Amino acid sequence: MAEDKKLYGLIAILAICIVIVSGLYINSRATVANNEFNSTISVSGRGIIEAEPNQAKIYMGVETQSENVTEALEENSLKMADIIEAMEKLGIPKDSIETTYFNIYPVIDYETKGEEIVGYRVNNEITVELSDLGEIGEVIEEAINAGANKVRRIEFGVTEDKEKTLRNEAIKEACEDAKSKADAIASGLGLEIIKVSAIRESGVYVEPYRSRGFEYALAIPTPAPMAIPPPIEPKEVKVSATIDVVYECK
Repeated sequence: MAEDKKLYGLIAILAICIVIVSGLYINSRATVANNEFNSTISVSGRGIIEAEPNQAKIYMGVETQSENVTEALEENSLKMADIIEAMEKLGIPKDSIETTYFNIYPVIDYETKGEEIVGYRVNNEITVELSDLGEIGEVIEEAINAGANKVRRIEFGVTEDKEKTLRNEAIKEACEDAKSKADAIASGLGLEIIKVSAIRESGVYVEPYRSRGFEYALAIPTPAPMAIPPPIEPKEVKVSATIDVVYECK
């Protein structure tokens, strides 16, 4: 009888344990079912806006060389003064003419035993900013007639106000691109976009067009009067924006 009582006691304890574990399991399933777990879609959107430039910068200057550094500097300074005067006669304001490069360095004959200095070279460069792109050819012509012997490059861009407008347009286009990508992904996976969870601007860049024909300095004999101004055709400026967006879906 004592053994039967022990057996019944063990069965009762086991039954109680089963009930407790079952209760815990049932409560756990209920918690998971009541919690809402949404998916997220992360995409990058890009917008590119192209616009006609309304500003140009001409990088040009004078290079002189002489055995005497003073003579090389004096010749260079006189020519640059003539160039600036020629620009002002064209009606270009002083604040649109800026010295952007100046350098004096020795010219060394490396073929001689002692690497002898045979002269000195002086480079002086100005940047002329124009709002009338039709004046580019005339500016180059007058500068060369005044003594310039280097035209390094022409850079086409936009003014600050126009740049701000283009930036905003590029950002809007990037947002539309991100939304289009997210819609496609959600549709393919059978999800529904609920809201934007997070957004970050990765960058907005303005890419001015630099005329490659002027990338390197062009040595021009002086004096070299030009018969007609060179034809210069501007090209569109690109403004690009990139954003990262996280969408919450269900």
